[in-house]
Amino acid sequence: MIIYRLELSLMEKVFFASREISNFFITEPVLGNYALVYAFGLVNAPYHVDAIKSETPNYLQDLETLNEKGLYITPATPLDEPQLELERFNALSDTYWYKMSNNVVAADLEYKITDKKPRPANFPQEGRFRLLSRGNRFICFLVSNREIDIPSYVRLGKLNSKVKVDVKATYADPRATQKGDATVEIYLNPLDLPSEYNLKLYDLFNLPPVPLIHNALIEGSFYHLDGEFLPSGLRFGIPKIEEKPSRRRK
Repeated sequence: MIIYRLELSLMEKVFFASREISNFFITEPVLGNYALVYAFGLVNAPYHVDAIKSETPNYLQDLETLNEKGLYITPATPLDEPQLELERFNALSDTYWYKMSNNVVAADLEYKITDKKPRPANFPQEGRFRLLSRGNRFICFLVSNREIDIPSYVRLGKLNSKVKVDVKATYADPRATQKGDATVEIYLNPLDLPSEYNLKLYDLFNLPPVPLIHNALIEGSFYHLDGEFLPSGLRFGIPKIEEKPSRRRK
């Protein structure tokens, strides 16, 4: 088994819709491990946006595949005080005539003449972003049953932003020590902890699709990696995503 200590340096602004308050879309200063799975290409997922984006996440199939391969990656924790910035966006039409309809800007001639309504969609047309600034650095751990190639750069977030990846340390066959209690400062996905571990205290960071924890006091077995405790036996705990019933009229 090999554990890679990775440092992620943002070369461009990174945006995730971690929270949405009216037309204010907020990126929280943490990178979830599900996002990193797809960014590092650990699984190949089809991506497309139709007129209506109604795809259901395939976490069950994708993450179970990684468990079978013995691959795991932790959420990424900021190394320094996160730097954030605000931007305003406006995607309204610059045509002479347009109309808001079901959160969609209708500006074509057919709509004006026939009043044929487009199907409802949740694509915001104007609002504000809070993004992670360039230069932010994050740390995460990638666990593999065998040696793998780590990409030098990945693309991350809804803006497909460029992120530099540096392998800061490699730990070959580290020994897990049985320790009564240990404080794990980095972000963890609580679903990924072994069921026999006792999670005593933690700071909760609530964001979709799975809340994360950090500064956690855990009873269990750990790797001691250059002063950092990492729980052993981490594997993806698969969240259940319930598909919403269709509201289409028959």
